[in-house]
Amino acid sequence: MDEFVKENNQPANESFEQQIRQKDNGRQTTDKNDGQQTQKRSDQPALPYPVLGAASVIYALFYTFCLYRNASGITYPFFVVGTLVYFFFCMKKFRVLSGSKAGLNGGQTEPEQADFPAGTRDNLTVIFYELSISLLGISVCLTDDNKILWMTKTGIFLLTITLTLRLFYRTKGWNFTKYLCAIGRSLMELLHYIDTPFSDAASFFKERDKTVKNKNVKYIFIGILAAVPLLIVILALLLSADAVFLDLFERALGDIDLSSIILICLMALTVYVLFYSFVRGLITYRMPEKEEKEKRGEPVAAITFTSLIAVIYLIFCAIQVVYLFMGKMELPDGMTWASYARQGFFQLLFVCLINLVLVLVCLACFKESRILKVILTAISLMTYILIASSAYRMILYILNYYLTFLRLFVLWSLAVIAILFVGVIISIFKGNFPLFGFCTAVVTVCYIGLAFAKPDYWVAKYDLAYVGVTYEIESADGQKEIVEGFDDYWYLSELSADAAPLLAQEKVREMWGDTGALRLYYGKILKRSEDMNLRNFNFSRWKAKKSLEDWYVQEE
Repeated sequence: MDEFVKENNQPANESFEQQIRQKDNGRQTTDKNDGQQTQKRSDQPALPYPVLGAASVIYALFYTFCLYRNASGITYPFFVVGTLVYFFFCMKKFRVLSGSKAGLNGGQTEPEQADFPAGTRDNLTVIFYELSISLLGISVCLTDDNKILWMTKTGIFLLTITLTLRLFYRTKGWNFTKYLCAIGRSLMELLHYIDTPFSDAASFFKERDKTVKNKNVKYIFIGILAAVPLLIVILALLLSADAVFLDLFERALGDIDLSSIILICLMALTVYVLFYSFVRGLITYRMPEKEEKEKRGEPVAAITFTSLIAVIYLIFCAIQVVYLFMGKMELPDGMTWASYARQGFFQLLFVCLINLVLVLVCLACFKESRILKVILTAISLMTYILIASSAYRMILYILNYYLTFLRLFVLWSLAVIAILFVGVIISIFKGNFPLFGFCTAVVTVCYIGLAFAKPDYWVAKYDLAYVGVTYEIESADGQKEIVEGFDDYWYLSELSADAAPLLAQEKVREMWGDTGALRLYYGKILKRSEDMNLRNFNFSRWKAKKSLEDWYVQEE
């Protein structure tokens, strides 16, 4: 891990360092989460503004080029790789490890190599994050599903934040709670340092004035910056006040869109400020070293309330085994097996999540107790029965009411929770088990599979298999009735372009007929896939367009 502990040489400009340090001395805080006084900015080395400023400007321009009005194009994977390059560059240049001995003599650090053994565990962890983030970035330009896109981008954001913590701080020994607090703290520090892109620049130029004889260039630059926002306001007023001036201005610009230029500049400026501030906080704020704290919670209290919960779960699980899984005993009047099985899967999913939080809180807050461990293990094992009950109900519901993305996502979530509880049970008996890393790896790997699977395609494939099929079901009064197969074409019209290669087949069009749902879907897909260029190219939309454009005729 030697490449991750190299520090940049001390900046040559001592006066600039002293100015930054003096400003930072006024900003101190108490780290309440770790129960100790922690100075911020007061004992950290001042970073060379031109290096971080230039890197942030380049990244902001690259970010804007990739993502301006282009949320899911082929440039998204390049944006993800560029983001990783930016953070690794900042880490190598400015990294001051948490707990390192950084004094006021230039910020020389003395990283403890014991925290970074010669083995490959940390290297493999970093590679896992890099590979996962890159794969998620690639998946963005392969799908048109807004639900998947939203979750993928959220996952990229959280994984990137976690990776930066691993790069800038010594995270060895951090537990689940420490990681969550550190993620929240790093985002809060961004707001605390939001002024530094400007204050650092002002200090740098002020110091430079003492050595640079010709100051006119600087003042010209300041004048241009001051004039830009005022010119925007004045131009907007003048353009709306006189039609001749507006026409002359538009002809002078030609095909250039002034509003787009303004939005591009604002986007680049926002990205520059946010990322500079975020990295500034990572560099300057010294995350306190992980210290083993004595758990203060009395296990008697935890044993009491977890025992009551376990008893309720035991009764509920017994009912699931007898009624649902074995199908024995009588149901309440007016309730059929189908209606009994189709209720409660969302509630049970939520209860499983509550159990996950409950076990983690008990492990983090209460003193060790053999009885408590047994109860938490019992709750964890009974959670598997709840997971099985919820999954079984959902499967029966799908068999009667077919598949949707939400129903598929519930089954995926239950499978992920089942795997997570393996790590939870291990952590009950093994306190040093890296539960946060285990949970991150499980969720990431499972979600990458979901993101590349294109769920809308499989939802459409399953539902279309039941078009025109009839079968018998038992009604509430015990009578048999004939039910027609799948015919909810309006739901199919809401699917993304991922399902278009299937829905565009001739036999599927014959199933739909010349309906409004058919034309709504095809019109929507063609509109989303038009005007694609090299920057916003999306493979799913391109494939959908190729599937539709040969025979779709738009109404005049």
